[in-house]
Amino acid sequence: MRIQRLRKGWTQKQVAARLASLGIDVHHTTIGKWEAGERRITLDEALAISIALDVALVHLIAGSYSERAVRRPGIVLSRKTPAVSARQLRLCIRGQQPLWGQDERRYSSEVAPDEWRALQRPGVAYLLHATQELMDACADGDPQAGVEVVELMGDELGRQHRAFQRDLRELAREAVTHAR
Repeated sequence: MRIQRLRKGWTQKQVAARLASLGIDVHHTTIGKWEAGERRITLDEALAISIALDVALVHLIAGSYSERAVRRPGIVLSRKTPAVSARQLRLCIRGQQPLWGQDERRYSSEVAPDEWRALQRPGVAYLLHATQELMDACADGDPQAGVEVVELMGDELGRQHRAFQRDLRELAREAVTHAR
């Protein structure tokens, strides 16, 4: 939070004022306690802070703002859990990777109904996974892996394009039939 506040060039008082404009009234000393890790942040507060600082919540919670932090596991849930990297935690928050012994099947299937319907379309789950592989290739500076992923994605995107065109033709036929 402190890093993002400083990147905006804001004081703790300015963050407190922006939070107040969002309906979250906190004293600037509370901002200091949050930044020092002396006071826990509620989920509502975290969401408001991310909006105030113009940062995605996932990056506020599991941001990596140095190369050292990106590659080195260092985030733990408790003393009983192994450390994970910021990238692994971001994947977990985005619903892309279970952590710390979560049941993978349940983790992957407990999604909103609209997302579940989208994931049932052939190829969509693959494209989501491939997109993450592409992100990893770019983040890791691995152009060979990037080329391979893009080639495979291109094939699947072509299939998706043709399927959507078929869907549009079918919808147009249905509209003509209903108009009669």
